Amino acid sequence: MAGISDSPARRIARRFGAAATVSELVAAEGVARNSRRTWELVRFSDSERPIGIQIFGTDPENMARAACKISTLEPDFIDINFGCPARKVVERNGGSSILRDLKLLEKIVSGVVNAVKIPVTVKTRSGWDSTSLVYVQAGKIVEDCGAAAIAFHPRTKEQYFGGAADWTQIARLKENLRIPVIGNGDINSPIDAKRMLDETGCDAVMIGRGSMGNPWIFQRARHYIATAELLPEPTWRQKIEMALEHLDMMIAYYGMPGGVFRMRSQFCHYLKRIPGGAPIRESINRLLAVDDIQALLRQYILDLESRQVDADIRIPA
Repeated sequence: MAGISDSPARRIARRFGAAATVSELVAAEGVARNSRRTWELVRFSDSERPIGIQIFGTDPENMARAACKISTLEPDFIDINFGCPARKVVERNGGSSILRDLKLLEKIVSGVVNAVKIPVTVKTRSGWDSTSLVYVQAGKIVEDCGAAAIAFHPRTKEQYFGGAADWTQIARLKENLRIPVIGNGDINSPIDAKRMLDETGCDAVMIGRGSMGNPWIFQRARHYIATAELLPEPTWRQKIEMALEHLDMMIAYYGMPGGVFRMRSQFCHYLKRIPGGAPIRESINRLLAVDDIQALLRQYILDLESRQVDADIRIPA
């Protein structure tokens, strides 16, 4: 979720019913060097709480020092990432690469837990590849080291985000651990969220990619789990108007032109599956002035209305 789960997105997620938020991936080395860019990633407001700051790295001492420094900002928890499959993270032996060295994983978790007074959680995957499914063993290590919970994405690093997440692995992990297990992977609707809870027995559901351009999924999932009533999908008008509001928040947070650059990927998700959305997305990527982007999207609304595209048409996530 790098470039996605920043402060504006987290505030929106909380407003729409997310029970907690997690920061973008933060490099422990950057914290140690007092990198300005790294410290920008860990900024948060009280409206994002409960919030965890997510760190990665390969040196146990650096990870512990980074967690200790970050804890002075008083987040609600520290999250250690052993799940990211991105090349730029794995090539630095971070993220899911550590699943190839469970002794190192143990040293990192133990060091971070002992360095801070706030809860520590861990995010992990099934293993490096299909021949090394170590998630139960890794989960037991995480539990024994004193972590408060584990979030589990049941794909290997080699799968990246391909194929289907194997939810039976979440059920197996839950059967083997005493600490809470948070299920993750392929949650694209409220029905998916409830089905994961029912099929795996996990304690909570983490929604990542399914929330991009679709913050409504949090409140819809919570409502469906509580009542079995499925609230309607957002309309195309709601999605465009939310995208405009999100743009305003990005400009307020990052200034210009940074806010516009960072919002471009978000626009792609908000405008997904809306009639005629593809050329609008391409046009936005060529614009820098906020007024021009706002005018383009407002004209897009008028064009849809003139074509008698019903504003109440529900857009699947």
